[in-house]
Amino acid sequence: MILHAITVLCCFNWLFGVAGIVFAVRAGHARDRSMPVKAETLTRYSWYCLGAAGVMVFVMFVLTFVAFTQTGSWLQEITGLVPY
Repeated sequence: MILHAITVLCCFNWLFGVAGIVFAVRAGHARDRSMPVKAETLTRYSWYCLGAAGVMVFVMFVLTFVAFTQTGSWLQEITGLVPY
């Protein structure tokens, strides 16, 4: 269950990151074509997406740290094995 949650977060992170980059490129093109209102809107969307991706990267790092520090005790509870 935890692995599925981390996988979903990782996929959403990539999707938001890609969407943020696409919005940023489109905003640059709109600026070059002298469309400041559209460029401002696309820039705002880009920051929203990149911010969401940043939050998800942070959450993934925290969950990975928790998983790495707790894996031994989780396995011990499930299997009953005691490490040397």
